[in-house]
Amino acid sequence: MDSPATLQSITPGQQTCKVVGRLLRLWDAINVKSKFAGPLISIDRVILDEHGNMAQLSMPKRFQKQFRPLLTEGNVYMVTDVAAVDIKNKTYVYHYHNYMLQFKNSTKVHHLETRGANIPKFSFNFCPFDKLPEMDIMTRPLQDMIGVISHVGPFEYASPTSQHKLRIIKIRNLDEQTQEIRLWGKHGEAFDEETLLKKSQEGIVVGIFAGVTAGNFLGKLTISSNSATTIYIDLDTSEVNNYRKSYQWATPTLQQQLPQVVYLSPLQAAGKLYTLKEISTLPASSFQERASFSTIAKVQSIVTTANWYYKGCNRCDKGYNNSSDTPTCLCTNSSPKPLYKLPITLADESGKLDAIAFSTVVEDLVERDATHTSQNMKIDPSEHVNVLNNAIGKTKLFHIVMKGDSASRFPINYIIKKSFTVDNAQLLPSIKGTINQTCNNQGLQSILLELVILLLA
Repeated sequence: MDSPATLQSITPGQQTCKVVGRLLRLWDAINVKSKFAGPLISIDRVILDEHGNMAQLSMPKRFQKQFRPLLTEGNVYMVTDVAAVDIKNKTYVYHYHNYMLQFKNSTKVHHLETRGANIPKFSFNFCPFDKLPEMDIMTRPLQDMIGVISHVGPFEYASPTSQHKLRIIKIRNLDEQTQEIRLWGKHGEAFDEETLLKKSQEGIVVGIFAGVTAGNFLGKLTISSNSATTIYIDLDTSEVNNYRKSYQWATPTLQQQLPQVVYLSPLQAAGKLYTLKEISTLPASSFQERASFSTIAKVQSIVTTANWYYKGCNRCDKGYNNSSDTPTCLCTNSSPKPLYKLPITLADESGKLDAIAFSTVVEDLVERDATHTSQNMKIDPSEHVNVLNNAIGKTKLFHIVMKGDSASRFPINYIIKKSFTVDNAQLLPSIKGTINQTCNNQGLQSILLELVILLLA
């Protein structure tokens, strides 16, 4: 019987690997961009072998019923007949090696009761703060970070108009450099602020943020959580204890922070609402610097004479060259994926307006992503498919901009930048426009809006 391979000795392309190791962390890899298709991509975990090497072990979602019940975080396993897959095209994975291990239908899992008892229950590969800018790449490799917690922000909306919440944490390293970490959604909400503040009264608090990614937002390096992230506070390991002893700086003073961001509903943030007729008569100069105008309208029909999706780069979404079917971007290992570009006709009491909707706007309207609708580009983009008709009849709050490329031969000049579902979507734009023009007092305007809603209910 062949002996298990060390994780260090495996190379990409091997198809029948046998490994022994402890499962350190386990998470569901989620496609956060998918609203309607099953968001689960795979069930992933970090495995640590008897020689101190780590690797990422991935179970495609089609095998979850077969293997998920067999695996428990913290246990030691022998896993046979797994494939070593090259990670150069993978996003949100650890780069311990140039491969990741992947389950197959023929994979076998054996729980080991006695072997591997000396394998540690925790292991990390911490990224130094000054190396984080190098991790800001398209594939978003997973990183582990450690530091003394110096700030705990409130769990609040990312901005007044965002529907996403986050909590901002700051950590300091042994050189007293500070790094901000954004904990999104469940990670920010579940963060035990109360317990941490109590612990901080006794001394420094060391946090480990495993499985975070580096990115750039408005020119600033940001570290963010994702579905792979696990957070440990004052973990009882020699590594954390040594870190605590090596920290020579003043103990940070942590205080409870109250939310500062006042959330605005999409309707509140929209400001003045325009009718479609008003938008269509605005001069092109009104749309300079991508200015948008808001309206509540219904999708009356789909323009079937134009293609409804195009090929874009699977990494940056930039479109492919139509004539040569090659990417126009500089991304390495680019491959095509379908992206929505759906011409639709909007209507309200004042008239109609043709506009183009892209990507997430169309997904929200048809309730299916472009990959599923196009059957992974097996359906020609000129062929109208029935699922697109799901958009017809839906009333939304739309933000309309004018197409910036005046040289384009496409006849539709307007683009739907964003769309939102609003509670009082039945309210006609013409009524709202009248209210906006006649009510200068914001409080009075709100009262009148409520009265109109009651009358139409």
